[in-house]
Amino acid sequence: MLRRIPKQERSRERIDEILKVSMELIGSKGIDAVTMKEIAALSGGPIASVYQYFPNKSAIVATLYERYSEEVKVFVEMCSSGIETADDAFAAVNRLIGIYYQNVKERPAILDLLNATLADKSLALLDLGASRVHSKIFADATIRFVASDQAEAFRRKVFLMFHLAAAAVRLSLLVDDDEAEDIMADFTSASMTQMRYFIDSSENVNA
Repeated sequence: MLRRIPKQERSRERIDEILKVSMELIGSKGIDAVTMKEIAALSGGPIASVYQYFPNKSAIVATLYERYSEEVKVFVEMCSSGIETADDAFAAVNRLIGIYYQNVKERPAILDLLNATLADKSLALLDLGASRVHSKIFADATIRFVASDQAEAFRRKVFLMFHLAAAAVRLSLLVDDDEAEDIMADFTSASMTQMRYFIDSSENVNA
């Protein structure tokens, strides 16, 4: 998404500051209200220094989304790395959904990024690609508990589960806290039910 790739530490620091300020502004005002001029002013440089790296605000938003996707990838890897039994897989699903929900709830700018994927096709494709990457990590860690003739269907269900998580979180954050907790509990339960269709014991069926 960058117009030019930074080679010097100073340039990388400038980009990081632009992105940091952009994220703060999005969190406080929303994506639509943020301007390139405002980003430049609050990040400590002329507007030309922003355009030097980002051709437009959409490129900044896309870069922020890519960075957030990397954060999600890290905690998906963390939750998936310790899976030894099928019971661990179910616990990991519960943990992943909980972490994801709290992360978005506590960072308003993330919710704006997720909402932006609904209106911007390029962001929607980034979101789709991220869901594929994240779901593959989890599916790869749990596929050994699934019968070989169900592997493709299992991977598809995991992909669906990961992609729908954002919708569940968006809905939860539109309602009051009590209803939000119920919605996330329902989504977690539905995800567990889908998992149990493929994994019904703690045994490694493909051992």
